[in-house]
Amino acid sequence: MDVVELAKNLIKIKAVNPYFGGSGEKEKGEFVKNVILSLVKKYNIKNYELKEYNVIDKFGIERVNIVFKLNFNKDKTLHIISHLDTVPEGDLSLWETNPYEPVVKDGKIYGRGAEDNNKAIVSSLLLLEKVLKDKKGKYNLSLIFVSDEEAGSKYGLRYLLDNFEEEIFKKDDLIIVPDFGTPEGDYIEIGEKGILWIKFNFFGKQCHGSVPENGVNANIIAFDFSNKLYKSLYNKFSIKNDIFLPPYSTFEPTMVKNKVSNPNTIPGLVSVIFDCRILPDYNVEEILNYIDKFIHNYNYREELIYYDKNVDIKIKKEILKLEKPNYTKEDSLVVKELKKAIKEVLNVEPKLCGMGGGTVAAFLREKGYNVAVWGIGEETAHQPNEHIKIDSLIKMAEVFYYIIKEGDNEDNSK
Repeated sequence: MDVVELAKNLIKIKAVNPYFGGSGEKEKGEFVKNVILSLVKKYNIKNYELKEYNVIDKFGIERVNIVFKLNFNKDKTLHIISHLDTVPEGDLSLWETNPYEPVVKDGKIYGRGAEDNNKAIVSSLLLLEKVLKDKKGKYNLSLIFVSDEEAGSKYGLRYLLDNFEEEIFKKDDLIIVPDFGTPEGDYIEIGEKGILWIKFNFFGKQCHGSVPENGVNANIIAFDFSNKLYKSLYNKFSIKNDIFLPPYSTFEPTMVKNKVSNPNTIPGLVSVIFDCRILPDYNVEEILNYIDKFIHNYNYREELIYYDKNVDIKIKKEILKLEKPNYTKEDSLVVKELKKAIKEVLNVEPKLCGMGGGTVAAFLREKGYNVAVWGIGEETAHQPNEHIKIDSLIKMAEVFYYIIKEGDNEDNSK
């Protein structure tokens, strides 16, 4: 299988998550399924099962989830989970090439999704061909391709876990999520911070820009409140945990929205969204309680100069996303196997870490599964000019192959 052509073909398929205005993963899923079936036919494989667990989302779009299993009659299964969806391309002026016309330059391939998460898809399919040639493995092999990772996995892995968990997974299986990676491939992520997305709605009173005394400027309240909350959260929840990158909890305002589209209107409703990534050292509920008290004690009247004093502004919070912090045991089988494979194949000493970014590993860990998140990458996910080294795709497949190939490494499966 030509790794460059495979990576190119995946980039050409636009699979932006519908939550961000895209058309979804259907075409990309069909492509992946056809590659798998062509390999099965090429190597005359009978001991496999391929199932689709598709679901219609709130936009009326079919979301694709594919589970391919290769049965070697082993007690344990190695699952590798990739996601099919991507984020939008963003500001096209920042791209040096068309995001959906792949370019190969200096040993790297450029395009939206090249790293996030085509590196997982490509390396999984390269692994599959290696295993199909052998027709044997130390573990059963399961390749899972899910939708909706970029928007919370409601129609992806969470859907599979809510409806088909026992059909797909066993608690002592090995699970790897290749949705993280450093250039040297020397870090294994075994923990993720809690994710808390909060939307604060500030209700004032809209009026003409020339007469601020007739309204309540929700902009002033939103900006002041957000700045003070930002500083207060960082000061209050300041513990550091060196296993995580970065080693502290983060509380960042990321989006500001209002309904005003002209410069001479004072807005009466403004929304600010915070993206908080919380260390396991803290309970998420503790932080939410602190925010409630902050809202209760906030005095907006100190910040306004001219405003309608008969109007009381309201601040309401809305939780958009809440995921608790999660860990995988350092001595779990999947971590031990992956560490050994990385050391043997890449000749580097792997280190364990946690991170603030979220992956589908969080949903599995919440249900008691040990999951390792690992890959090799240029750390360009979601960025303009996203790219990955072609050699990294091959090396990832070789690491996975080392884990599953039979006879060349110690059998820890019993």
